[in-house]
Amino acid sequence: MFNFRIQEQSVIASLEGTRRINSMISEMVKKEIIDFIEKSGKQVVLDLNGVSFVDSQGLSALKAIAELARVNEQLFSLANLSDDVIELVDLVGMKDSFSIGKN
Repeated sequence: MFNFRIQEQSVIASLEGTRRINSMISEMVKKEIIDFIEKSGKQVVLDLNGVSFVDSQGLSALKAIAELARVNEQLFSLANLSDDVIELVDLVGMKDSFSIGKN
């Protein structure tokens, strides 16, 4: 489900085969990304290109990842968010919880 592309100082993680981060996959997303953050020591960018929906459990998983990265003094950012996902993140007041890269 994940594709990890390793670059010099960062890792680009992208989801394949889904357009949603919801209760069905949020724990898996959290576990995979956290494992990679802990093992790699690199900045992790989650490329959400093609993801059009994130539910409350998905947002909670992303926030937990961001908090763990911050505690470990590592960078975690989101990239290529759809307008709907950006609107949702802003609506629930979580915009400051994430580092959001350019699309």
